[in-house]
Amino acid sequence: MLVDNLRLFFGLYRHPARAMGRIVDEGSLLFGAGAVLVVGLLMAAGGVIPMYATMRAQLEGLTRAPGARAKTPGVPGTATSPAPSPSPADADDEPDGPPVRVPHASPQAMIGRTLTGITSMSVVGTLFGLAVLYVPACILVLTFVAPVGSFGVAFQRDYGALLACVLFSWSAAELPFALAGLAIPGVAWLARLGLWAATALVFAVFMVMAIRTVFGVETPPAVGATLLGSLGLLLAPIAPFLASPFILYLAWQYFRGDIAGVQWSFGRRQSFKRHLHAATLNPRDADAHYHLGLIHQQRRQIPEAIERFQKAVEIDPGEVDAHYQLGRIARGEKRYEDAIRHFGEVVKRDDKHSRHEVWREIGCTYLESTSFENALWAFEKFVTARPHDPEGLYLRGEALSALDRKDEAAEAYRRAVEAADTMPAYRRREVSRWKKAAAERLATSRP
Repeated sequence: MLVDNLRLFFGLYRHPARAMGRIVDEGSLLFGAGAVLVVGLLMAAGGVIPMYATMRAQLEGLTRAPGARAKTPGVPGTATSPAPSPSPADADDEPDGPPVRVPHASPQAMIGRTLTGITSMSVVGTLFGLAVLYVPACILVLTFVAPVGSFGVAFQRDYGALLACVLFSWSAAELPFALAGLAIPGVAWLARLGLWAATALVFAVFMVMAIRTVFGVETPPAVGATLLGSLGLLLAPIAPFLASPFILYLAWQYFRGDIAGVQWSFGRRQSFKRHLHAATLNPRDADAHYHLGLIHQQRRQIPEAIERFQKAVEIDPGEVDAHYQLGRIARGEKRYEDAIRHFGEVVKRDDKHSRHEVWREIGCTYLESTSFENALWAFEKFVTARPHDPEGLYLRGEALSALDRKDEAAEAYRRAVEAADTMPAYRRREVSRWKKAAAERLATSRP
């Protein structure tokens, strides 16, 4: 287990996007937490060692023996002048017996204990900040900028996977610069600031890949969640108060069901992938390859997804779902002939596939390849089957507009706006982009 997780950890330096998917499937939260603690200690040591040396040198300068002063012969108080004999009165004031020594810690030990306490708080605070502040903040931001579901659903479903990626990513981003800080302990503060900026940049890049992998979102929402999620770390100063045993006990009593749900969800995700891989050992199981392809596609690991879908089609040429996904990928890569070929295989076997959405995909492929007559033909089939779909109505208007049929295009845009307005409340956010696009096209088409 340790060796496998180390491979995942160092894999982030070679193929970070691929490594994120493997961390979600095979990574250990315990290993990730341990990596954060170890790297945090190395980082703290890089700052504490020169601090300790400086403080010790200053202390030794303050406590230097007075015998280092210049010696002047015959001057009282110097090393060459005889020590005055005590007077009888002074002798009576001296206590009987040997002097009593009060035990006390050395100044060096006090400095060491102080710096050790600071280091421990810093390392634990980093782990606490990532797990309790940063990851939930990223999920919260993502619920506002991408269709990932409500915060409660997304948290219980994806918190464990995202936390594993965050722990591995933070450790991998900080490790090279922590070692550099140890190798050059006396580095200037400006250079340390540069190292910190470099680690923040590397961590941000890793986080964008992690969010894309876990949630399957585009790059702009992932960047927004990465940056805005950092605002959650502003609550870090209250971390010592939240670490109170009383508060931790109450939090455990109140949230232990949610914590168990997160652990169960993360474990189920990993076991599901393992079972699918085991199912692919059956040379006739096309379904297992198809579902593995869907996982890779959701994580935007397109080469791996294509390989799985093609394997499913080789096993079962009638696997229309795999053909459909291969067509969508080919369209996204602007391989329009391949896309039409795969969509044709779908229509030949089931022209109502995916609630007639195969016709919308065919229309989009023709529209993007500037075959407008064929695009309109496909959109007509889609709108006939789903006359109140805002996206289909808007795309039909685009095809009509490209053919210079302005009045019919304007009517299609108006119908798209009306269809979006009459959608149920829970779908209005989903179709709002088509309503906005249709309204803009209507506004620009008016004289």
